[in-house]
Amino acid sequence: MTAAAKNEKYLPVDEVCDRYGISRQTLWKWKRADDTFPEPVIIRKRQYFSEYDLAKWEATRGGRDPDLDGKLVGLKPVSSVITEYDQLVAALTDRRNKLGISSIELDARSGMQEGYTSKLENFGRPQGRGMGPEIFPLWLGGLKCGIVLVDLPRRPRKKKQDAEA
Repeated sequence: MTAAAKNEKYLPVDEVCDRYGISRQTLWKWKRADDTFPEPVIIRKRQYFSEYDLAKWEATRGGRDPDLDGKLVGLKPVSSVITEYDQLVAALTDRRNKLGISSIELDARSGMQEGYTSKLENFGRPQGRGMGPEIFPLWLGGLKCGIVLVDLPRRPRKKKQDAEA
């Protein structure tokens, strides 16, 4: 299977330059200077960049995504793209750790019962539990963050066990 067969949208070099408001020369400088910048795919002797790979690169850099609504400009992303519940739990746990607060302090800040953050962060383990509609906004509020939904260039892949079920 070739890269172009992944059902992704590929952008020609000019569209990538327009996306970031840069010249071709700057694009190639970025590519040389940043080993995390997506590699182009060659299709009929022309170079194209995966829009999905560009979005992932943007998320890791914490910069402004030019496709986001202007109301989000200036807000700092605190995670990469989240497509599964365990990624959400990991991102919220990482956020708590970066803020330097304990799970008990988060319980107090958010108004959750003492020990509840620990149960949420250990989802899938015997002592863990999921969250419901009452707890979700408390957890986010205690961490001073919110969730933003974005269109992904393609549907996230399912895990093997999901596909077998």
